[in-house]
Amino acid sequence: MQLPAWLEAATQNMSRGVALFFDYGYPRSEYYLPARSDGTLMCHYRHRAHDDVFFWPGLQDITAWLDFTALAEAADSCGLDIEGYTSQAMFLLGCGLDQVLAKQRSESQDGGLALSAQAKQLTLPGMMGERFQVMGLGRSLSGPLMGFSLTDLRHRL
Repeated sequence: MQLPAWLEAATQNMSRGVALFFDYGYPRSEYYLPARSDGTLMCHYRHRAHDDVFFWPGLQDITAWLDFTALAEAADSCGLDIEGYTSQAMFLLGCGLDQVLAKQRSESQDGGLALSAQAKQLTLPGMMGERFQVMGLGRSLSGPLMGFSLTDLRHRL
């Protein structure tokens, strides 16, 4: 597997800081469930998802979900600390998304309706809120990261 080598190359000059990884994915215990026996390969074309890699060759994006346990193991081999692991929704809320939205609502002409719709897309469980996971990998940090303050799912890795 190339993940440890890639992560080492990506973070080798980071003497102090954090690398945040947002992606579709699961911890290993969920990644390899029988329900996913066909894998996690997905294609996206014009905001529509499907699993036929030959449908629009050269025009569609092809992706696969991430095994976050493998990322945690690669981090350990690179000397990085796992600062937190959570859903995108909990990360954004832990970073103060609700305060940002409240401020923007008072300053926008539409009362924040457009921004609220975008925030729902990023945080609702049926949208991107639970499908996307976030992992923070750090080196020489002096305290917890606020994005993982509401829910930290490291125990699932």
